[in-house]
Amino acid sequence: MDFLYLLLGIAFAVYGAQLLVDGGVAIATRFGIPTLIIGSTVVAFGTSMPEFAVNIQSALHGKTELALGNILGSNLFNIAAIVGIVALITPLAVSSQSRRKDFPMCLIAALMVGIAGNQLYLDGVQYHQIMLSDGLVYMLFLWIFMRYVYAEAAMATSNHEQAKTKSDPDHPVGGMGVTRAVVYILLGLTGLVLGGDFIVEGATGIARSFGLSERVIGLAIVGPGTSVPELVASIVAALKKQVDMVLGNVLGSNILNIFFTLGVTALIEPVPLDLALNTVVLINIGITAALVAYTRFSTRSIGRPVGVLLIVAYVAYLTAAIMA
Repeated sequence: MDFLYLLLGIAFAVYGAQLLVDGGVAIATRFGIPTLIIGSTVVAFGTSMPEFAVNIQSALHGKTELALGNILGSNLFNIAAIVGIVALITPLAVSSQSRRKDFPMCLIAALMVGIAGNQLYLDGVQYHQIMLSDGLVYMLFLWIFMRYVYAEAAMATSNHEQAKTKSDPDHPVGGMGVTRAVVYILLGLTGLVLGGDFIVEGATGIARSFGLSERVIGLAIVGPGTSVPELVASIVAALKKQVDMVLGNVLGSNILNIFFTLGVTALIEPVPLDLALNTVVLINIGITAALVAYTRFSTRSIGRPVGVLLIVAYVAYLTAAIMA
């Protein structure tokens, strides 16, 4: 049964990712919106739903110690493993928009969690937690991020409409109308979320049958498991040569996981941050800062050498965490 869950999960996730990418590209083409923006909004919101669902359930049951670990594990997997894996498939060209705005915003999000987790060194507070006031600040930054995305999308759409006669909502683009594209996106997101759940369920059952500990299962399977939608969607987008959508998905997911998911969680219940999680926070900041510096001062894309380094860094972290 566990193997059946795993196979069903892979099938749902892959097929869902194909529908999502095809629908997203059709919408982007129809309205002249860059696929980077589609990736950082529609795709990122959809693929971040597993993290959001887990966190809200944890907060409502007063178990927010699980919430931050879920987000940090997912974000680290996104920025290191997913970017690394996709870079091995195809070089990730970094647009000026990603270089100037998306990567820095992703770093700001990681730094804000780092500030909350290091209050002992900043102001002498002994107990670290992300409180209601932090949640409000995160929601403010979410509003700033969404305003920027809306402005970029509005400008792109305006330029597109000036260059092309406005058509009806079902005007076919690349063989696909807008209504069909929206259906593709909704079905794709559903397939990704269901697929991710089945994969985690199946992989966890198989791991238990081999006698692996709950700690190893949590770190190696359940943690990255909530990022299965991002991983599959990014790989499919890369294979379809939609590289901008890959970075939009990864960066958008990391930003939304902190400003939206963690922000809403903190509004419901304070989120404690222990020293073990603080190590993950600092690793996340370090990798994100390294990518910001690399993309800022290098005109090259994120290629295979950088991809290998990112994967090695993630495997090293995972090995150290499991052995600890």
